[in-house]
Amino acid sequence: MPSFEKNPTTRTPFGKNQYLRSTRGLKFESYTLAADTVPEVEIDGFDEKYLQPGTVMARITAVGDNEGKIGPYEPGDDPSDPGNGSGAASDGREDPANIVGVLETFLPWQLKHRDVEVAVAYEAAVVQDRCYELVDGEFAALSDDTRDAMAALPRISMTFH
Repeated sequence: MPSFEKNPTTRTPFGKNQYLRSTRGLKFESYTLAADTVPEVEIDGFDEKYLQPGTVMARITAVGDNEGKIGPYEPGDDPSDPGNGSGAASDGREDPANIVGVLETFLPWQLKHRDVEVAVAYEAAVVQDRCYELVDGEFAALSDDTRDAMAALPRISMTFH
């Protein structure tokens, strides 16, 4: 009878997620991603920085070294829900008007060392629950509020499934 034992050297899987509903009609723009806007996460006991395709990206508008670059969208507080915590960015990435699209580039380690050039889809058909935003400093499934904010932006054409 076969038996299975967990290999103690096995690592936690992570990798390119499938956020696209279709590969037809995709349009991308190139941006510089500010590495210090991506939080570290623990993977197998190590603090790592990685970013999955499907992450909503927003422009950094605050004056400083990162001005004009992008980072993960991190919405501010909902004024109708005062108990939802802050965790929001304060460099422009919290403003839905600064959303530029959805990340296409998979970054498994580069962000620990430097800013990175990335591709961001601004026209695509995507699966909403496979897209992400930062909520209180942690990645969470794309909310309906963010989806609606993206749909209202004239420069973004996303179909959500």
